[in-house]
Amino acid sequence: MQILWISHFLLFPETGYGGLQRSRNLLKVLIKYHDVHLICYYRNIDKNFVQDIKLAERDLKKYCKNVYIIPHELGSIKKAFLLLKSIITRTPYSAYIYRSRQLLKQSLELISDKSIDLVHSDTIGMIEPILDKIGVIKVLTHHDVESHKMYRRYENEENVLRRIFYLQEHTSIKKYEKKYCRKFDLNIAVSDMDKGRLEEIDEGINVGVIQNGVDCEYFKYSPRNAMSRELIFTGALDYYPNAKAMLYFFGKIWPILKSKYPELKVTIIGKHPPAQLHSFGRDCNDINILGYVDDIRPHVQRAKVFICPILEGGGTRIKILDAFSQGIPVVSTIVGAEGLDLENGKHILLADTIAEFVDRVSDLLENDELSKRMSLFARKFVEENYSYNIIGKKMATVYNGMVKNNVR
Repeated sequence: MQILWISHFLLFPETGYGGLQRSRNLLKVLIKYHDVHLICYYRNIDKNFVQDIKLAERDLKKYCKNVYIIPHELGSIKKAFLLLKSIITRTPYSAYIYRSRQLLKQSLELISDKSIDLVHSDTIGMIEPILDKIGVIKVLTHHDVESHKMYRRYENEENVLRRIFYLQEHTSIKKYEKKYCRKFDLNIAVSDMDKGRLEEIDEGINVGVIQNGVDCEYFKYSPRNAMSRELIFTGALDYYPNAKAMLYFFGKIWPILKSKYPELKVTIIGKHPPAQLHSFGRDCNDINILGYVDDIRPHVQRAKVFICPILEGGGTRIKILDAFSQGIPVVSTIVGAEGLDLENGKHILLADTIAEFVDRVSDLLENDELSKRMSLFARKFVEENYSYNIIGKKMATVYNGMVKNNVR
């Protein structure tokens, strides 16, 4: 079967933020069963980590029959123009920023020239203008439900002008989702919770679930050092929910933990940390703000507890699955862990207040038996339920069944 995979970001390098890990790992399993032709953007932000695009192209050609990388540069002036345009037209800003005439043209040419059986769009906003011209099966992935994520941002924002914009963007995205999602033959959600959110928008939307996963071979299990007094967080810090989570942690939780455990340290890993976060690191030698690193595994291996104080966003947290796979116990808010079928106290410790978060971190720092038991249960949980080999095979089977039965 011939699949055209269209991505809004460069599927390289091997690891990085959650969306990259999901898409790249699923694609690597999918090629075992089907031929994949790839179109992906090369954005300004991708250039910070991949200066040599030929390196990425050579890597992706090891997996894909054809690779088409399209430069997609959005400067501050163009972003401002698109923002104003979205406000005037009531079309989501997030839809405008993924639009590209070159991408649309390349997609139609490939569908015609390569006898494509199925088109996989990896986010909403890229191919809607040509949907009616695509005469094959169309699938849309929702890494999270964009309208729901924007509403949460509106709820948590204190600035009045931003609140107004976020509410309008939420309304625009929801209308956009209602109009276009039902035109795809299948919408893929990453959890049953997100599936329900899409179905609430329009019961005519056909939704299936392909969960997020983890590469259990790459993220190998390692036991915790009982003497460690280090916490860790990993996640792209130019992604608003992650940055806000860290500012909340350092503003509210860290001072209490630090007074309780003077020797405690914390490492924060993720690209583009905001200036305010760097200021915490300058004020305390035990706060290590690393930014982007090529390999998070040595840092995670050294730490005792993974923290996930996420307050908003959507989808499921790949960072939690990665932590489970590496054998580090996790303390998370309920929002941070939503969408994952976890048992509190067995796989994870949940904490929604400042006091609860402090207490749950303390439990893991002080109780090595609890830490060890949770890490073993969590590793077994991801091996049995969230390995990309299992999830990728599920996707390949679903796609094969759709084409075989001409599900349109």
